[in-house]
Amino acid sequence: MTYTPGDEQREVIDADDPVLVVCGGAGTGKTTTAAAAVRAHLERVDRGQAARAVGHRRARPPVARALFLSFSRSSVAQILDRTAVVLGPYQPRVETTTFHAFAWRLINRWGPVIGLTGPEMLSDTEAKLFRSDGVIRYQDMLPRALDLCAVPAVREHLRARWSIIVSDEFQDTDDQQFELLTTIRGQARLLLLGDPNQCIYSTLPGAKGVGPERLDAALALPGARRIDLPDVSHRDPSNILPAAAAAIRRRQFEHEAVTSALDTGRLHIRAGLPADREADIVAEVVQRLREEGNIVGLFSHHIDATTGLSDQLTQRGIDHEIIGLPECLTAALDAQHAMVRFAGGAADWTLVQQRLAVFVTSSVRGNQVPQLAWMLLGHGTLPATLDRHLAELREALPAAGVTGAVAHAAGAHAGLCLPRGERHWQRATQLLRPTVTRIVRRHAEPADALKRLDAAIGEQRTGLLTHATSEPTAPVQLMGLYQTKGREADATVVVLRSNDFYGCERDEPFETGSRLLYVVLTRARHKTVVLLFGDDPKPLVAPLAKLAA
Repeated sequence: MTYTPGDEQREVIDADDPVLVVCGGAGTGKTTTAAAAVRAHLERVDRGQAARAVGHRRARPPVARALFLSFSRSSVAQILDRTAVVLGPYQPRVETTTFHAFAWRLINRWGPVIGLTGPEMLSDTEAKLFRSDGVIRYQDMLPRALDLCAVPAVREHLRARWSIIVSDEFQDTDDQQFELLTTIRGQARLLLLGDPNQCIYSTLPGAKGVGPERLDAALALPGARRIDLPDVSHRDPSNILPAAAAAIRRRQFEHEAVTSALDTGRLHIRAGLPADREADIVAEVVQRLREEGNIVGLFSHHIDATTGLSDQLTQRGIDHEIIGLPECLTAALDAQHAMVRFAGGAADWTLVQQRLAVFVTSSVRGNQVPQLAWMLLGHGTLPATLDRHLAELREALPAAGVTGAVAHAAGAHAGLCLPRGERHWQRATQLLRPTVTRIVRRHAEPADALKRLDAAIGEQRTGLLTHATSEPTAPVQLMGLYQTKGREADATVVVLRSNDFYGCERDEPFETGSRLLYVVLTRARHKTVVLLFGDDPKPLVAPLAKLAA
């Protein structure tokens, strides 16, 4: 790509402030500018070290490195991959990870210092079903990482590693993430990217200290300065969609920017759609956009609705990837892995049913555990058909052997008639099959192969649960509304339902909900289609229905 920075972007690149807060709207090039600023910083450090080394025979100083922290590695990695030309030879010196993957890495390396020897990761779904000591849950990772940072030797090691640390979506960092940033930085510069208008995580469970005021906390740090990028979208250079989204965020639905987006067809809204035809209508819209040559982002709401829509699109032949529900995919991978282990004699059948119970629970919102999951765990009588299919699978797996078991595991979702998560199950097979094939080819002894497989699957599940595994690119990507930040596509389809829950806001101006709409409506390069299902849309989105064609 060709990157030509504007005046404000050049100011960011040339800056050497200890703390630099860079603010800009969706698509204004914050991450690309940050990549250029990181390269410029590393170049300056290299030049300074080279100048100091002239005439001296001292040991070569350590290579300067950058750390790029975010909430989802995949969204940032997509941008950094596209900015490879900007980073050039410095790309290998930029470490990109998520806050939780970073915390898990610290725990694995130094855990014994605080009594965490050989820690195991437990997903939130597993925590609903099982009680276990000596495990680390998602919510435990950052507190334990901060405990490690309180150890002087660990803290000093980290403070010496990076000369610049970048935090993306900084306005959404919570108290613990902010403390981690300021603890590990040492003398490193902080480059903090944010947009108060995209602060959409403040009302989510467990969000402590998340809010636009986080930017104020950063600016209170010594040597801090703020630079605002021009409100010009590089994602949509016409600025038609971003301007319309900004007006909608301000609840100005009759603004000329909204009218322009509708008149030009860049924004298309359909309302009052029958809920019982949701999958058919969505499939038709997606198929038409694909026929026009578009990469499509499809945005739904909540785990239940997104997973259900994915299953229905699969049945209608719409090839897609479902993004942002790592526990569903992890649970599917664990269940299939358990079947392979059972086939190889390394696990008993109880483990298979436990893993299936976790998978069934993973696609359900809230703390309620489905009755089917309890049945799979032995608390109740299984439906006769499922019980028979499980018995058939139990008999077939050992006869198939380790390699053959993958095929049986792949077909188990359909064979067992599991209620949800078909696409996740298929994706898990895509991860498991090549892993098993590669390991069995290299390790002929079954026991050795299964041991290696356990390690490989362990790494994969860790990457998924900490959002550190890059997700596959596909021409159609389905995700929840809260997973849309950092994403972009040629065209986007936003599915809104009368029974969707957008939080506890009851009255205008719906500040938090409107920021969510702004984020969702700024992901498209060319066109956004909004589909409202049902006759009674929630007050947050009801004004959109009045704009429908």
